Amino acid sequence: MINSFLITLTFLSVMPVPEKFLPEWNEKNLRFFCVMIPVTGILFALFWFLFLSALMKFQNISVEFRGFLMTLLTLILTGGLHMDGLMDTCDAIFSRRDRETRLKILSDTHAGSFAVMGCLIALMSKTFLFAEFFSRFSGDFQIIFFIPIYSRLGMAVILNNLKFAKSGGLAVMLGNLRRRRDNFFFAILFFALIFVNKSIIIPAIFILSLIIWSKICLKIFGGITGDLLGAFLEISEILLLTGTVIENCI
Repeated sequence: MINSFLITLTFLSVMPVPEKFLPEWNEKNLRFFCVMIPVTGILFALFWFLFLSALMKFQNISVEFRGFLMTLLTLILTGGLHMDGLMDTCDAIFSRRDRETRLKILSDTHAGSFAVMGCLIALMSKTFLFAEFFSRFSGDFQIIFFIPIYSRLGMAVILNNLKFAKSGGLAVMLGNLRRRRDNFFFAILFFALIFVNKSIIIPAIFILSLIIWSKICLKIFGGITGDLLGAFLEISEILLLTGTVIENCI
């Protein structure tokens, strides 16, 4: 299980793991990959919380700039992996082509105009949503801790349950090791988050985003790919941040 955690951490983040501790990528060490995705979310959540706590002390800096720094942190921690998936997904979806062409666009390394627009909208959205945190949450901002966990829990649920859009690719390699009984762990984690977080809007947004994105993947692409998983994480985090701000305003 530790080996699965280390592989998942190195794959989904830029957090360094000494080479001598890095396990080999094989079926045994990847067995708990899906389960470890939301577990790594706890580590991301800790970085979010600590950095936001530190920025809260710099009241002489504008909330917009602090929001930008928080957004930059989320991008740096993941190495832009999920943003790359969102960009490819934007190009594919808005190309208005047939399913086969859209899948080819997902694999294309070039960024089109829709990818650039999607990236800009996502970065701007996160920047201003984080800015809202700094302007509205003077001290009670622990709720932000749960957002990276929710988003990665959604990734794990999708990877563990939806069919694949292509016969190859990294998502298939990892997903072939998925186990239906892991859904029991995901359900426990979900209800634990609800109990600790004591929020109504956030779990509702999580469930809706999970259902809607799953339907989009199946209808438009015929299944999931690694890029679609990354796109879900970026979109779900924006929606969860939005829901948190709205809940605080009610």
